[in-house]
Order: sequence, then structure tokens, then C-alpha cells
Amino acid sequence: MKFLRTILSWVLPLVILGGAVALFLLMGSQPPPQRVDVSEPSAVPVRTAEVVRQEGGVDIEADGVVVPLREVTLAAEVAGRVQEKSAACKSGQYVTKGTVLFRIDPRDYQLDVSRLERELQQAVLTIDEIDEELEQNAASVDLAKRQVDLAQRESSRLDTLKAGRIVTESAADQAIRDELTVANSLTMLQGQKRVLQKRRNRLQEAEALASTMLERAKLDLSRTSVIAPVDGVVVDDKVEQDSYVAKGTTLVVLEDTSAAEVKSSLRMDEVARVWGAQSAAVAASPGAHEIPETPASVVFTLGDRTYQWAGTLSRQEGRGLDEKTRTLPCRVLIPDPTAVRAIDSYGAFMPQLPAEAPRSLLRGMFVQVRVHVDAGQDLVSIPEDAQRPTGEVWVVRDGRLVVLKPRPIHVASGRVYFDSASSGLVAGDRAVTSQLANPRDGMAVSDSDDASAPRPDTRSATAPVDPG
Repeated sequence: MKFLRTILSWVLPLVILGGAVALFLLMGSQPPPQRVDVSEPSAVPVRTAEVVRQEGGVDIEADGVVVPLREVTLAAEVAGRVQEKSAACKSGQYVTKGTVLFRIDPRDYQLDVSRLERELQQAVLTIDEIDEELEQNAASVDLAKRQVDLAQRESSRLDTLKAGRIVTESAADQAIRDELTVANSLTMLQGQKRVLQKRRNRLQEAEALASTMLERAKLDLSRTSVIAPVDGVVVDDKVEQDSYVAKGTTLVVLEDTSAAEVKSSLRMDEVARVWGAQSAAVAASPGAHEIPETPASVVFTLGDRTYQWAGTLSRQEGRGLDEKTRTLPCRVLIPDPTAVRAIDSYGAFMPQLPAEAPRSLLRGMFVQVRVHVDAGQDLVSIPEDAQRPTGEVWVVRDGRLVVLKPRPIHVASGRVYFDSASSGLVAGDRAVTSQLANPRDGMAVSDSDDASAPRPDTRSATAPVDPG
């Protein structure tokens, strides 16, 4: 019995296994499905953009903010009560040059002018009196000289007669005394003339002093009217009518609107390009701490509209680079802030300004500065999306992909600029702007006119995929 169980424990599993194999063989097998080979496409469609020759230089772009050309602070030059304040002298109002903004009570200064005019007239009359005395003195001196001559001849004659004992000595002495008296009178008259001349000089100085004080009084009287020295906008008015102001009190602050400046900053490589554009002109070479004047434009975007002003990169601001940004602060001068031109969506100037266009550059506007620099070399440009993050540029030539890695010269307005001599890019080439999977030099590609058209699914092969 034990022997039978042992045989069954070995034989029964083999029997079951054999039956399963026989049943599988009886069920049979289906033929494998036919394999379909996907052929690799001959050329991969790509989207391209033309490599364009750049003429007329490049534009250096930077952000900027509009600042006033200058702010004029008008203060009271004389003390007094504000008698009148112009209606235009309010914050935000526009005033023209010559507009009377304030009138300070002028009565005290008018009295000073009247008093000094009379003092000046008195000085003139006193000088006239001295002139009359000098004329009388001159006549008296002439008479005294004649008397001296007569006395001298008389004294000489009597002195001769005294020697011949014709006249007495007392008569001769009397003649001498008469001569001395007349000579003394002449001396006194001559001394009086010198005194009168000095008095006249002193009175002339008093006249000049009175004239100077009168001019000062008239100047103070004119300063009672505070006049706008420039065309501009009232930034801040600090004094109201009937207020008393002391000399030096700030009355109003005006912003000069005859011109405007844009405060911006340039990187040192951009500054070097500006310097390089002027290196050929020796006469226009700037000093060690100056930046050459370079044509520029200022662009302001309002909604979907773009507006432009012409200007000049005029000067650098400060003594050097900004320590935080490592850029050079500079100023762009806009000589006419009202000369605005509108630009349409195609980049052309519109013949007329839209109704909503700004009429002038305003303080605080955030704008874009474009400095126009002569390249000094032949350049070509491509769109920014045609340059890969690695710096490579893919070019389609004769249906094949050519991989280049040129060194960019400048980037502005969504385009990258290269030196046509050293970059390997030629004007008229087609640069690939779409994405490629596993790009390689020499692979077959085709220029697709419509990048949005459906493309064959080649993901199972090694063909590139254009997700765009």
C-alpha cells in the first residue's frame, strides 16, 4: 500500500503536465502580425528667417526716464507784502516767459526812488554853484595878477628913485608893502581855487554815490514784480496773496519746458561702441571725461501706440560708473519735447498724430532710448529666436543643415547682429527659428512656408519634431 502511494506521488504530476502540453498543442497557434516598416522622411520641415544685411549702423537700446532740463526757483529779491498774485501761478499751470507772477507792494521803493532823485538833483545844483565860484575865482585871479604886476613895477621904480634920494625911504617901503599885500591876495585866491576844486571833486563823488543809490532803488522797485524767466510749468507755488515775504523767501518753482532730458544708463560695451563710432573723427573726439554727441531717439509706448522724439546723447552724468549696476549714467537731450511722431504697427511714421497722442514729453515718463551708432563694419542680423541658448545658429543651405556658432556683436530690437566677415553668416541665408530634435550638421531639412501646418508623426524614428 505504501509502495502504491509512492508511485502515485511521482507519476500523477507527470501525467498532469503531459496532458497540459497535449492540450496546448491541440489548441494550435496564430501567425504573427505583419511588421510595417516606417521609412525615414527624406527632409525635415523647419521654419526659417532670412539673414539680413544691416545698413546704417545699429541701435543701442536702454531704458530711461524723462527728467526736466532745469528747475528755476524764484525767490523774493525784496521784502514786502504780496500785493498781487497771478491766476496762472498755480501748481501745474503753464506760464510763458515774461508773465508777471507776483507783485510786491512797491510804495516804499517808489519813495526811495523819489528821495534819491531829489538828492541827486541837489548834488547837481551844488556842483553848478561850485562851477560859478570857480569862474569868479578865475576872474579874481586875473585881476590880482595884474595888480601884482603893477605893484612890482611901482616898487621897482620907487626903489630906483630912493637910490637917487628923490623919494623917501618910507614911500619905497609903502610900495613894497602894497606889493606884498597884492601878492598875498593873489595867493589866497589861488588857494581858494584849489579848495573849490576839491569841493567840486567831493560833490562829484556824492553825485555818483547818489546816482548809484538811485539805480539800486530803481532795481529794487523793478524787483517788486516777479516775472517768469522761461516758458515752463509751475511745479510748486509756496506763497499766497497778501502774505508778507522777506528777502530770499521762495515764491515759486518753475520747470523749464523749452527742452527735456532723458536719464538713462549704458553698459560699458555699449559705451565702447559709441566711442568706437567717433574714433575716426579726430575733431569730434571727446575729452577723457566726456561722451561724444551721438544721434538718438526716445520711444514711448501708450497702449498699442508708439511715439518717438528725436534727440542727442549729449553727456555722461556724474564722474563714472554706478557702483551697483556697473553702468554709465548718461543724459539724452530732447531739444523740442513737443516734436512727437506716431509710429504705426509696421514701423512707419504716421502722417497725423492720433487724438490720444501725448503732446509733449512729460516729467517721469518711462521711455526707451535708442542710440544710433555707426557700426564701422559689415553686419548681418537674425531674429533672436534664431540663436540657440548654446549660441549656435542653424542655417539651411542646399537643403542641408549647417551648424554655426558665431560671436554676436550686438542685440537690439529683437535681433542679433554679427560680423559678416567672421561669423560665417551670409546675407540671404535662411536661419532656422523652429526647434529640432537631435540636430546635426548636414541633416536634410526643408524650408516650410507655414510652420503651423500639420507634420507627419516621426517620433518613432530619429526624425526631428517641430512642436511649433
